[in-house]
Amino acid sequence: EENMTKFDHIYKDIVLDIINNGKMQKGNVRSKYADGTPAYTKYIHGVNFVIEPDELPILQSKRVAWKTALIEMEWIWQEMSNDLDWLQERDCHIWDEWEIKEGFWNGTIGKAYGYQLRDKLRKVDEKWFNQVEYVIHQIKNNPRSRRILTTLYNVEELKDMALEPCVYETQWEVDDDDYLILHVRQRSADMALGSPFNVLQYSILHRLMAKSTGKKLGSMYWNIGNAHIYDRHLELLEKQVTADISELEKEKPVLNLPEGSDFFATPLSEVDIKNYHHNGNFKYEVAI
Repeated sequence: EENMTKFDHIYKDIVLDIINNGKMQKGNVRSKYADGTPAYTKYIHGVNFVIEPDELPILQSKRVAWKTALIEMEWIWQEMSNDLDWLQERDCHIWDEWEIKEGFWNGTIGKAYGYQLRDKLRKVDEKWFNQVEYVIHQIKNNPRSRRILTTLYNVEELKDMALEPCVYETQWEVDDDDYLILHVRQRSADMALGSPFNVLQYSILHRLMAKSTGKKLGSMYWNIGNAHIYDRHLELLEKQVTADISELEKEKPVLNLPEGSDFFATPLSEVDIKNYHHNGNFKYEVAI
């Protein structure tokens, strides 16, 4: 069991930095709201922060749908799937807008995310491993390596993806004191909707990976290329992060990992977070 988190304060600093110091996009933009209006962002470059092992980075300034986040992470990292039926059967609909509706990849997100982890193989000692198997094998057998990486940004197959990956790379290291370190690299971060999900997801993946490889939990280092807030999110997000949650923060969420040490037999969706107190729902319009 673990308690949380300084992440609300890290998150607030990033959001207010964007609001106070960021630049507004100009000209043509790819993203649009459901009503067809261009979705402009205010943004900053090169954001870095660290999540320490004693933190569970789940926001209390708003409700984070953590069960949905972990179902998505299980789909990507354990099922290594691109099939939306699997998600929809579990009442997870966050990828519905990107579903490919025709052709060979009908009902999927194409060659994105879980497909890349499953389909791209690496050879070690005459054996072939998919990207997740490779991480587990190397942490156990070659822990001082600086080459324990996964990548989802396969340039040759970007054209076959419903969405180019936002969080696109992990790097895993074991330091001399046997702590498992995780680096996460994200090209683009939607601070209102995506970022709270992503940081929690990879924090819990980090814990499960440490448990399944017999390592101690180390720090998670996060790097964002472009951190942004959509124009229709700016006012509400400022209200969210500036609300007084000091009383809420006294009630620390508690994380329980499922029993077992086999990574693939320990579903991320079975992780449980109890005593999670938050400042309610904040609804942000999705830009596609």
